[in-house]
Amino acid sequence: MNSNMDITTAGGNGHAALAHIAELAGEWKLANLQPQIAACRKLLESRNGIDVAVFGRFKAGKSSFLNHLAGRTVLPIGVVPLTAVITRLRYGERERAEVQFLDGTAKAIPLADIGLYVGENENPKNLKQVAAVTVELPELKPVAPLQFVDTPGLGSAFAHNTEVALNWLPHVGAALVAVSSDAPLSERDLALLDDLRRHTPKIVLLMTKADLLTEAQRVEVREFVTAQLSRSSGPHSAPSSQSNDPGVSAGSDQSQLVSAATRNGHIPIYFYSIKPELAGMKAALLAELLDPLREHRGEAGGEILRHKVASLRDQVLNHLRVALAAATQAESARTALRERLADERRQFGLFREELAVFAREQSAHALDWSLAQLQPTQAALQARITAELRAQFPRWKLRLPPLLDAWRAWLNDWLQRELNEVSRSQQAMFCTPLERTQAHLTRTLQAFHDRLAGHVKAALGVTLAPREFTLEVRQPETPPVHVAYAFDAAFTTVAWLIPLTLFRRPIERVLLRKTGWEVEKNLSRLAADWRDRVGQVILELRQQTEVAAHAELESLESMLTQSVSDAPRVRRQIEELEALAAGR
Repeated sequence: MNSNMDITTAGGNGHAALAHIAELAGEWKLANLQPQIAACRKLLESRNGIDVAVFGRFKAGKSSFLNHLAGRTVLPIGVVPLTAVITRLRYGERERAEVQFLDGTAKAIPLADIGLYVGENENPKNLKQVAAVTVELPELKPVAPLQFVDTPGLGSAFAHNTEVALNWLPHVGAALVAVSSDAPLSERDLALLDDLRRHTPKIVLLMTKADLLTEAQRVEVREFVTAQLSRSSGPHSAPSSQSNDPGVSAGSDQSQLVSAATRNGHIPIYFYSIKPELAGMKAALLAELLDPLREHRGEAGGEILRHKVASLRDQVLNHLRVALAAATQAESARTALRERLADERRQFGLFREELAVFAREQSAHALDWSLAQLQPTQAALQARITAELRAQFPRWKLRLPPLLDAWRAWLNDWLQRELNEVSRSQQAMFCTPLERTQAHLTRTLQAFHDRLAGHVKAALGVTLAPREFTLEVRQPETPPVHVAYAFDAAFTTVAWLIPLTLFRRPIERVLLRKTGWEVEKNLSRLAADWRDRVGQVILELRQQTEVAAHAELESLESMLTQSVSDAPRVRRQIEELEALAAGR
């Protein structure tokens, strides 16, 4: 096949197959498949380029690997989680960087400013509403038109980073899963590999920081990792025969080996180091993996697309086979399932109320949570503003009313500046109840599906495949900071009569006390504003959960409306999808 063939051509009947699957998914109310369908449509529209996504735990060396691949430091690296949004690197005739925002706008930025948008420190919880950052570099010409995607680290202190990475899974082309050589394969890594198998046939395990190990230790780690993969996937995983230690020559068309191995459950293992003395590892990765992927990108893109469509097809097929069983089973089995689903329907109001109670509790506790977390911040602000007021007060050589005006203006400016910074820097903390709610509701939704699957298995003897549920989190807008006056109008009116020469020290003490109180009051108001905004998003998450759970129940109930007379139609739909699998 021509190496320049685009994905659409390589996909053959991709458009027709996907349209048919999407039609069936809509007919059978399989709403959970929509993200995967959308990703396939986007891939069908793409030309030439393949996204090589780099996944892995926080501090697995993803950004360091991509910087080393590019031959220069472009992505920020550090000792805290830095990648907060999807970042794409690709070849360009001249270096440039562009930020794409969630509202559809874009802005060109200097390469030196990339960290201001992708970094967790400078863009906490994606406060700047960045959709992605695209970087073009002349240095990436040898691997063009491959595009490399740096994803947020999994398992960092910021749950939203994990969420961004996992929500991007349907879009993955080829996948490099980075694992530090000195801490190989956690349960999260194994779960990620299982998830990736549903979305791409091209998966490689990249053992980073290989310079921490001797050659003998690398052999030992390879054997250990291979055994972990085998135990995790049983017969679907087996050792990789390849090696890319320095001095090992590159194979022939290694991309075919990679895809064939992944199809059989084998995941190739590459060691990698950014140290100059281990440059052979980079050369092997280029020669054995990236160069063949680039040269045969049309074939590879078509294979990735077919894999994604096949995954969708299999999920729809599972549902249709359950529907066929429901239509053709004995009436006693149908009655048993109908009774269980009717009980779920009767209990759905209780399910909804449990969701509402949990959401209300999270919203109610959000304020107390944030105020408790803000205690050190409040003490630090009060100490600093007290010191600054003591330094500022002698400069106000004014009568009392204009002195109070000067104090109010100074305090307003100070609080606006400092509390806006608190709101920005503490956004992750303010949104912690939101993240907890999302995680809990996702687990609740999964448990609801598992319970329904148990009913299906018990009544019909068939297995309902697991579902992927994604609850979309809308980032709350940052609340404004308001500062109220400290003295009432009556006091201000009589203030002209107070001789400041006699009462300057008492007035200073009053202002110091009220200044500290203003810090506490406005910090509490800021926390309450955040609570209100987080509470609104929690409500939206609860509503999404209810809709998804209701759709699951409704989908199964619709199966039971099928009778024996409907079985030929369901069989025909199954045969159509099986024909897609056979390429007919």
